Amino acid sequence: MSSRRRLLLWLQFGIAAIALAAVAALVDWPAAAGVWAAADLGWLAAAVLLSLTSFVPAALRWKRLLAAVHLQYPLLAAYRTYLVGVFCGLAMPGVIAGDAARILLCSRETRAPLALATSTVVAERALGVAALLSILALGIATVGGSTATGIPRWLPAVGVLFLAALLALPQCLRWIDRRWTAPTAAARSLPAALLARLRAVIGALRGIGVTDLLLALLLSIAFQLVDIVVVHTIGRALAIDLGLPTLLVTMPLVYLATVLPLSPGGLGIREGTMAFVLAQSGIDSSAAALLALTIFLNRVLVGAAGGLAWLATGGRLPYNGGGPSGADSEAVVGAHNPPGARDDQPLGRPAD
Repeated sequence: MSSRRRLLLWLQFGIAAIALAAVAALVDWPAAAGVWAAADLGWLAAAVLLSLTSFVPAALRWKRLLAAVHLQYPLLAAYRTYLVGVFCGLAMPGVIAGDAARILLCSRETRAPLALATSTVVAERALGVAALLSILALGIATVGGSTATGIPRWLPAVGVLFLAALLALPQCLRWIDRRWTAPTAAARSLPAALLARLRAVIGALRGIGVTDLLLALLLSIAFQLVDIVVVHTIGRALAIDLGLPTLLVTMPLVYLATVLPLSPGGLGIREGTMAFVLAQSGIDSSAAALLALTIFLNRVLVGAAGGLAWLATGGRLPYNGGGPSGADSEAVVGAHNPPGARDDQPLGRPAD
């Protein structure tokens, strides 16, 4: 690891520590001990189960996107890699440790190029942002009033534009793929290995159609909504009054804040933003901070389940050294996307 990368990592951990310390300072700990002692264990157990259930639509979404680029990945395997990703996001340094773990596992088990698995994860992230903006727009329309005060009214419009750009992406990729079929200026200016990888990825991603993206978006919304229900459930366990309509506004803002790579896995940023936004919504600041920390502990429990799934993989995340890359990557994609079918034939999809 370079000294610059090491310094950036320390800065990120420093930001996470400062943010968590600020949240902890808001908590009235004697009162918090009483709240935790009186917490409803049934609701807390339900929150853990809901958290585990929330990864089912996420796994379905990833399986759909992988199938669109002609990578067959079982639903159970996709679900397992999500749990491993949660564990790695908590246990390993780095902003995208969880995503990297999923990519490596998928690439190893499908023997696919890393670039293809990475591309589907990036698409997932983009769809996640679109889903959060959609939920935020719904929350603003439903709640209004003081809860939505301070939220820019143009933010939902950004979500609409973002969604339109996503839906136009397949056509843009097909256009780029056609331009790169013959030697171009890009072929002369880019290294051959990098150009081969880019063409392989673009050639595969153009198989993702509008229907795939819309279905993946709906699954993203379902994933985020279940996570919001988890927050509501933990609030019930701690006797903190949280209305679901209010959470439709506050929680998308919390999750959008973690998109910025300010700390490893959004640690500290998520909890600090949650405490601040909920306090602005009328929740007592101590109660909001306590809720944020309890949600973090719930995530740790889910990460523990991911740790067990990680042990089931052999306790390591091996590099897919045997997978194809470079020109071999293009050959793998070409086997699924023969040149003759690129422009005038619909893309076939392997049987489920």
